Amino acid sequence: MTGAQQRASALTIAGVALGAALVPLNSTMIAVALPRIADDFGIRTGTAGILITVYLAAMLMGQPVAGQIADRYGRRRTATVALLGFAMCSLSAMVPAGFTGLVAARGGQAVFAAALAPSVQAMLRAITPVTDHGRAFGLLGSVIGVGAAGGPVIGGVLVAVFDWQAIFAVNVPIVAVVLVVLRRAVPPDRGAVRPVPARSGGSRFAPLANPVYVACFATQSLSVLAQYTLLLVAPIMLDARGWGSGQVGLALSALTVGMIVTGPIGGRAGDRVGRKRPVLIGLGVALAGLALSVWGGHDVAAAVLIVSLAVFGVGHGLATPGLMAAALESVPDEVTATAAGVFSTSRYTGSIVASVVLSIVVDEGGSGTGGLLVLALVCLAASVVTATRLPGPVPRRVVVGEPV
Repeated sequence: MTGAQQRASALTIAGVALGAALVPLNSTMIAVALPRIADDFGIRTGTAGILITVYLAAMLMGQPVAGQIADRYGRRRTATVALLGFAMCSLSAMVPAGFTGLVAARGGQAVFAAALAPSVQAMLRAITPVTDHGRAFGLLGSVIGVGAAGGPVIGGVLVAVFDWQAIFAVNVPIVAVVLVVLRRAVPPDRGAVRPVPARSGGSRFAPLANPVYVACFATQSLSVLAQYTLLLVAPIMLDARGWGSGQVGLALSALTVGMIVTGPIGGRAGDRVGRKRPVLIGLGVALAGLALSVWGGHDVAAAVLIVSLAVFGVGHGLATPGLMAAALESVPDEVTATAAGVFSTSRYTGSIVASVVLSIVVDEGGSGTGGLLVLALVCLAASVVTATRLPGPVPRRVVVGEPV
């Protein structure tokens, strides 16, 4: 493969990944617009928060179903329909029939968004060789990370310069770019994907019960629980030290930046030495970063907390591509999107549990954060144990159903 082809491949992967990046972008971008939306419709900001809740709920429940649809009717076809529907709902949200209409448009947006991550991951597996999956998923993680981190910044600028409707309008040109990439760089679907082999017992979910997939799901759930615990606890600790919201946001970006930078590195390492080693190393680094905050306890110094966030992000970034690649490689090609949809719910599982535990353990004064960090450390250590079930070096052979 020539250098030009390598660059084109990277551009193709980034272009396809941009479709999945719409999901976190729209999850975080709207947060800064809630006060303005509440003012326009004469409601409380807390009531406007339903725009976030309905989006996350639809994502949690919709991704496994959307994955099955993509496997049955085609991954590129499903992604194309989802992108068009997402754009139409975004346009509808700009001119809603009252707040109820905005909630309906936001819900429709979420339903179509739920199909993007499974179909994108399945397409990336299909268009890259088995020895290049880590690189593809590492770049995917970085693009999604940029979407998540850039959401509040982009949303803030759009709301300040235009109004809250602009956070929906910005989706349209992004959708257009992704549609062009899909049409030009992703082979068309060749009819419906083959049904699950009879040995699986006829259930489309049966292939997901294999030990590697289960280990990947458990590892991501536990590690994301630790990640979100740190993300939720850090602002509480910094606020108690008199930090402003802008300073807190900048401090939290240390975690995201680490993940964006090291994602491709971890993915490439997994392609060379197997999935297990980079995942274990990455989780070990994240464990060390979290241990810094646990060691400081409730009174941990702000500088130590920021270093902890940065180190955790570096480790988690190294581990994530290998987890995703190992999970999808462990199932037959015909259920890749289904596996991706179910696997994506592991992130929501971890984040929801972290939020619930935080509401129970931490009081208004912020006490209890030290104990919550200890719990996160235990969960992250458990994720290291479950990650030992991941496969070692990638076999250098032709795999049926994989491009070579």
